[in-house]
Amino acid sequence: MSKKTNILVTGGAGYIGAVLVPALLSEGFQVTVIDNFMYNQTSLLDCCHYPDITLIHGDIRNKSLLKKHLSHADIIIPLACLTGAPICDKYPDKAYQINYHAIEYILENKSASQRIIFPSTNSGYGIGQDNIFCNEETPLTPVSLYGRLKVNIEKKFFAQAMQSRFVLQHFLESVHECAWIYW
Repeated sequence: MSKKTNILVTGGAGYIGAVLVPALLSEGFQVTVIDNFMYNQTSLLDCCHYPDITLIHGDIRNKSLLKKHLSHADIIIPLACLTGAPICDKYPDKAYQINYHAIEYILENKSASQRIIFPSTNSGYGIGQDNIFCNEETPLTPVSLYGRLKVNIEKKFFAQAMQSRFVLQHFLESVHECAWIYW
């Protein structure tokens, strides 16, 4: 019998994870979720019957916890973040730690065989122009700390991607996100 693909989802009980994790489980993946449940959310209760889910109440700023579970993952989907300008402005130190440094740690500690699916945000584009849609060639001009952190960590991904292949993948279009998938 072949080994199931193990996917590590940080922040897996959040907005995107609440949709993504059940979909991954229903497709037969082994899923490990690390989430601090900062909003006391119960979004993954319906997943508890799956034998292939491991739920960990933890913080991705805990490097030993993160490293332990990174080592078992085939694919990493870092969703844990402080999302949006207001909360990042209110807690800028936490925003740097979670939205940038924790993801940087993942990049620095993943193996060459591990893949990362990284969700992007339209906040990287800043304030757009009327009736003009952004695409991959639109300059990134974030106006918020949240947008700047997302753009800066994406630059780290791109720098690493120059050493490997990557693909832009539209990701959960129902929530208007896209993801950079590095293969």
